[in-house]
Amino acid sequence: MYKYIKVLKKIVCIIILFLILSSFYSVKAATLKEMQDKANAFIKKGQDNVGKIDMDNAFGEIADIGSILTTIGAGVMVAVVTYMGIKYLTAGPDAQAKLKIQLIGVVVSGCVIFGSYFIWKTVVQVANTF
Repeated sequence: MYKYIKVLKKIVCIIILFLILSSFYSVKAATLKEMQDKANAFIKKGQDNVGKIDMDNAFGEIADIGSILTTIGAGVMVAVVTYMGIKYLTAGPDAQAKLKIQLIGVVVSGCVIFGSYFIWKTVVQVANTF
């Protein structure tokens, strides 16, 4: 008997939860005419703004992406080098040899991070001259 009461409580809770959630989320079906009007308004808005993109504003919006990504990359590099340094100090000779090999990957990734930042800054500066 007690088992049936627990199942009944769960069913009632699920029904109440469904009723509460269904009151928050409702779907309104649009008519074909409403969809066409919205699509035409979208197309007209796009046609009105053709050729009106301010390049200075666009570069201002995205110019700092390289700086942010380089900062994140440099932070990860510092964490990895610190971790590898601690591991190197506590490891035996065999593990130290493996860590030296892994250090090549860290150096290459550092070159990729800072090289890509250099390329990014160069492209942004060249694009700003036009």
